Amino acid sequence: MKSKVSETRDTTGDELNIIPFLDVVVNIIMFLLMSMASVSFFSQAEATLPGHGPLSSADGLRLSVTVAEGGIIVAGSGGKLASGCVTTEAGRATTVPRTSAGYDWGALTACVSEVKREFPNETQVTISGDPRVTYQDIISAMDAVRSNGDLPLFADVRLSAGLR
Repeated sequence: MKSKVSETRDTTGDELNIIPFLDVVVNIIMFLLMSMASVSFFSQAEATLPGHGPLSSADGLRLSVTVAEGGIIVAGSGGKLASGCVTTEAGRATTVPRTSAGYDWGALTACVSEVKREFPNETQVTISGDPRVTYQDIISAMDAVRSNGDLPLFADVRLSAGLR
């Protein structure tokens, strides 16, 4: 007759010890979190949001450039510039109309150069874009208003959300 002691087996040797595996997983997660934090720290772009509130004489020009599907609208605290950048116009005025060839960035630079002559101490411009306008068009507008060759125009560029 066999004894019952010999029939029982030690089952503790058959279990998988997952503690070392969990240690490795926790270390990998910590490494990934730290590397994401350092990457996001170095890839931040500095941007300034435009202010809001009522206009006052201390606010200055408040130049804004809006890139829309139909063309480019240049406006300030005095109103929207009409085509040709000489007079202001009420309503849906497009300062630099879009042609079949695309936007005329040279005409935009010439227009903001005229504005810079009138307001030589101003350096800020707010650029916004229609949601249907491409990102490259917004970048091209930023380049067009920053300088005219070696002459700096509006170097302090602010971005604003486009509205329809």
